[in-house]
Amino acid sequence: MVIGCGLLGASAAYHLAQRPEAGSVLLLDRGDPAGEASGRNAGNFETIPENSVGIYQGLARERFRFLRRCHPELPAPVLLIEAERQASVVLGMAIRNRELFRGIVERERIDCDLAPAGWLFLFDPRQQRQGIADEVALAARHGEPVELWDSARVAAELGFATTAEGRFLRGDGTYHPVKYVRGLLRRAIARGVGLYTRLPVVRLEPCLGNGVRVVTAEGAVAARRVIVAANAFTRDLLPELRAIEPRQSQIQVTEDAPDRMGGRLVTSDEGPVYFNQPRAGRDGDRAPVLMGGCRDRAVRDPASRRRSVHVRTQLMAFRDRYFPELAGRSPSSEWVGSMAFTPDQLPAIGWVRPGVVVAMACNGYGGSYTTAAGLAAATLAVDGRLPDWLPEDVVTPQRLVDGRPAFLGEQEGVARIARSLCVRLRAVNAEVGGHGAPAVACAPAAASPAAVAGEVTADALAGLPGLEGFAPAELAALIGAGQGLAVKAGATLCREGEPADRCFVVVRGRVDVLVAGEGMARRVNAIEPGGTVGEIGLLDRLPRSATCVAGTDCVLLELTGDTVKRLLAGRGALALRLLGLMTRSIVRALRRTDRLRLRLLRDAAGQEAGR
Repeated sequence: MVIGCGLLGASAAYHLAQRPEAGSVLLLDRGDPAGEASGRNAGNFETIPENSVGIYQGLARERFRFLRRCHPELPAPVLLIEAERQASVVLGMAIRNRELFRGIVERERIDCDLAPAGWLFLFDPRQQRQGIADEVALAARHGEPVELWDSARVAAELGFATTAEGRFLRGDGTYHPVKYVRGLLRRAIARGVGLYTRLPVVRLEPCLGNGVRVVTAEGAVAARRVIVAANAFTRDLLPELRAIEPRQSQIQVTEDAPDRMGGRLVTSDEGPVYFNQPRAGRDGDRAPVLMGGCRDRAVRDPASRRRSVHVRTQLMAFRDRYFPELAGRSPSSEWVGSMAFTPDQLPAIGWVRPGVVVAMACNGYGGSYTTAAGLAAATLAVDGRLPDWLPEDVVTPQRLVDGRPAFLGEQEGVARIARSLCVRLRAVNAEVGGHGAPAVACAPAAASPAAVAGEVTADALAGLPGLEGFAPAELAALIGAGQGLAVKAGATLCREGEPADRCFVVVRGRVDVLVAGEGMARRVNAIEPGGTVGEIGLLDRLPRSATCVAGTDCVLLELTGDTVKRLLAGRGALALRLLGLMTRSIVRALRRTDRLRLRLLRDAAGQEAGR
């Protein structure tokens, strides 16, 4: 059963109808097909969902800003790495969505006024050029060509004076969402899907044994799997997803305007505002202009139809700026529609209860996500897993239930971030090594360590920063897998360039990290109790990035490379905590080394200015 008959629900039903193993499929809606957000949006489909906080700075930077707002407790280097990955996932999903959407329209011959004439995003070159340039590079890595227009070309193409520059993507554009939903439904019904409209679902209950009991206003139905595609009404059925926030968007249409857009979609961060000229209403060189945007308003009741005079005034001002010929004319029609937003503005697609899949993918970008999201939800409901192109940790709804960052909840996620941090730390170490950092004496050979056990205990480790979260049994297992060592000040633990075969947890004392530079070793970091030493070479399987020397008499827990490999292969809680411990140590090292790098650069600049 699919609950919700908008863009996403219709896509899910359509794709379920292609899978004989899905069995019978029912599609329910509290109203009419596309009667809520799907029928009240602007009919835009864009490759780059550009939601932002403040001035838009490119997809990866916006992902970072959302992650930082949602998880301020996490180090910025970790968030930067995950933001770049999420930007790639979002862009890849939107590209897939566009091709899937256009393929269905062509294959099924759905008449939905499709106009893939391109999407032009207007931006302020003084504040946004670098972010847009980064975005162009990201799109290029996905094989997506992007054109950059200067202000003269923007003005010539659109027919009004502007200082804005433009980012143009061919293949994006506009369509009629209601016609598209109806087309999908006709094909799905022809393949056996049952459609029931104006039938509210009251609640979802577990069935005895297996499945879900769907209680409607006219009785109950047992379903093997349920896909909830209710957008702004999601939390009415699934209150545990209360983090999903309904918001209201406002749109207006003015008839008989100059046909400036030529079927193109235009958006601007100013406002923000979007506008297009639907092809169905074109008459010669005149066409209606559809305009919407400004700040979406949070609402308690997603069924609300109250328009905002303030938003109307803003939209009129934008309309008259781009179409001065319309000044003084009232819009032909105005309406509002409710959307659903997640705190991190990423889709939510996954299991939320036994047998219940939630698919809430819009965040104001139904045309950019919903066709692919419907396919993903159908795949999950039938096969029990998401498609390979959609990482579970990015879209899982569980992140909305407990508020924890899902990308740090699995071993693979932490290991991926740890390896990325290793790359960054190696680069910063190499840069610092080339500057005049303080020199530190290094013993020519490793001093012989002495095995100790008395200080390397579970109680001792439990009191160290970074190890507080380890359970006593996990600490005991970690100690049992390693060896306690006592080393004298000046002892060399590992050398830069050598193969990595072991790492250490600092229990007492201080370990200095040195990199080669200008004929001598330069100290770039100091690892204190609770930190790890030598883990970088084990994680990225490259030669040692630095030399590590005991800065004071130290007590260490030594873990061989084979031991670390075995512990991490266990894939249990201990593996995840050990990876987390290493990652936090790398983050601390990266922060300190980066601060040193910046100080050295400032000093070098000051010396150059003095000369």
